[in-house]
Amino acid sequence: MIETRKNEIRYTTSDPQRMLNKYTTSQILRTWQETAVGDDGQKTSIERHEVLLDKGILITNSVLTEIKFWMQEGSIKEIEVSNQNRMAYLQENTRMYPYKAAVAIDRKRYSFLLYALSAQNAIYILNDYVELNFSGGYNITDLKELDFCVILVDKLKSVRQRNQELDVAYLNDEISMQEYVDGKLDESDEDSYEDGEEDALKLKFYQIGAKITMRLDDIPDEEYNQTFIVQTFSAVRANLIIEKYLRDKQEERYLQSLSNPNVNFVRKHIISAIEESKIINVGSFIPRSFSEAYQED
Repeated sequence: MIETRKNEIRYTTSDPQRMLNKYTTSQILRTWQETAVGDDGQKTSIERHEVLLDKGILITNSVLTEIKFWMQEGSIKEIEVSNQNRMAYLQENTRMYPYKAAVAIDRKRYSFLLYALSAQNAIYILNDYVELNFSGGYNITDLKELDFCVILVDKLKSVRQRNQELDVAYLNDEISMQEYVDGKLDESDEDSYEDGEEDALKLKFYQIGAKITMRLDDIPDEEYNQTFIVQTFSAVRANLIIEKYLRDKQEERYLQSLSNPNVNFVRKHIISAIEESKIINVGSFIPRSFSEAYQED
């Protein structure tokens, strides 16, 4: 007979005879309490653990003897066993990764970008999002993790708006001359659209292969390549969004370093250069905030 979850017999027991010739379904730990005395003489109870058996161990008579000893000693009360030898375990992941998905909805194909903890987590998110935003029958037809990729959405102010803010900040002595010069952008590099005309229908998804240079005192300190997918109007604007994202991340790390005296973090000048650019066929990006509701799943 082929073994599957369908014919697995699994139960938790404190009866040694029901454990014999079965397999452990997880690590078996012995647990006990120790008392620690602090410098102020205060006593604190500390819980200690020791791994006695790994997952997937066959409980033979010799193994059962050890289990019975620790049960009598009080470190083990009961264990879960199975008639099947399942040795692998699903690794826990707390970091969200980008995924690209295809969904057939009423015979029409839609593509999505999203962040998820795993492929299974991505399916939960897709089901929720599609049910809320579409009607009719659907099937998830494709799902792929995007390696070493960052998804960004255009929330950047126009070049004209940013330059105006720099003008005001410099005139009010809020920034130095060097910060003013470094921050100024050429308005001719921006798409020729008027303020307020950023129609969402014009947005495209640009896959950008960027070379990132970190400069310190005009000397390239570090260079690396990174892939981004940016929803915006042009590749040039996508590069501006990438640079802002990298500067914001650097500022976060710098502020965190201020609260840790053992960390010496030096801010550097960040330059992003496009090495490869192409428009990819994606319908929409599921907001990261939507996916974050599933981080505990």
